[in-house]
Amino acid sequence: MMKKILIIGAGIAGLNASKSAREVDKDCQITILESGSLNTYTRTRIPHYISGETSLNDLTTYGDDWYIKNRINLVKETKVTGIDVNEKMVLTDKGNYYYDSLIIAAGASPFKPNIKGIDLKNIFTIRTIHDADNVINSAKKCKVCTVIGGGLLGLEIGHSIRQLGCEVNIIERNERLLPRQSDSIASSLLLDALKSKGINVYLNGETEEFVGDNEVSRVKLKDGRVIDTDFVILSMGVRANIAPFDNIGLEIGRAIKVDKYMRTNIEDIYAAGDVAEYNENNYCIWPIAISQGKVAGSNAAGKVTIYEDTKPHTQLKIPGITLFTIGNIFCQDCESLQRFDKDNGKYLKFFLKDGLIVGAIVFGEVSLPNKVRKAVENKKKFIGISNIDELLESL
Repeated sequence: MMKKILIIGAGIAGLNASKSAREVDKDCQITILESGSLNTYTRTRIPHYISGETSLNDLTTYGDDWYIKNRINLVKETKVTGIDVNEKMVLTDKGNYYYDSLIIAAGASPFKPNIKGIDLKNIFTIRTIHDADNVINSAKKCKVCTVIGGGLLGLEIGHSIRQLGCEVNIIERNERLLPRQSDSIASSLLLDALKSKGINVYLNGETEEFVGDNEVSRVKLKDGRVIDTDFVILSMGVRANIAPFDNIGLEIGRAIKVDKYMRTNIEDIYAAGDVAEYNENNYCIWPIAISQGKVAGSNAAGKVTIYEDTKPHTQLKIPGITLFTIGNIFCQDCESLQRFDKDNGKYLKFFLKDGLIVGAIVFGEVSLPNKVRKAVENKKKFIGISNIDELLESL
């Protein structure tokens, strides 16, 4: 009898889970339940879709023919409402689906805070292509956009909207940009680079209220500053989509807790990607979702595979600005090597421990991010290195 592998969510974690499961078991029955109407697409490139640099077709990883060829049943526009653990059955708004192994890869949704005026028109979150289309339509008829949140996605979306001809304001509640992904020098260089591209940045800006009669027209900050705007984009992080699964006995912290096999505490149920929490971490990062999806799919299909927690890396995707960080960039007991060329907007800092790069910041050096990432992932040893020139020559 064919094994039934059921996957909730056709995002990048769910897609990779299905690929791994099919590689392990050529005969199993694989079904993916997806709430949206589209095949998997590269969500990280949505800012480029907004700016017009790429199309939905370019973003779509695999067409319907791929699913047919690999005998993967993709069921779209289907909302999961719960799980009957005893019957090993997933409940949806379009019927029930039985499983032998279940992989929850339901992703995450944008965080929408309880701020006065949050329900005014022309206030958007961006997670899907549909969200991006709404923003593009607003940008065509509006002059000023304000992005709440100066994280990587907020900065990239702000730049994309600037490319459409809108004035762009970015409001960041911290005293500097990307405080968890950069140090003070890199943040300062980034701020200067964004200003040079015509983007207004408001630091120490905590939003108190969105003001307007029917549509948003101003953003009021808690320190009294008021910013005129025609539309607002909320870019304030995401939260795991755990609602349909929070009353079935799963161990849940910020997301669904999993072990190194991506197993949950309930037999034959796995979780991966933005909906999963491993070692108390819920990164919500694309490469990690891919890796976890592969491990979950392999184990669900019967091949024991262990997930190796990777050092998270971030890379800002704005043309003309190179900012890459990886690993622990605030290491207190590491040897550090750095170079800062303020006049040319270049900055490098490496943290080494026992000959390994455990953290790095790269700003303004286009050729280095991939080399550094590979050195970290391959655990390349740097023995006897005394200065940054020697390290760079050895990469």
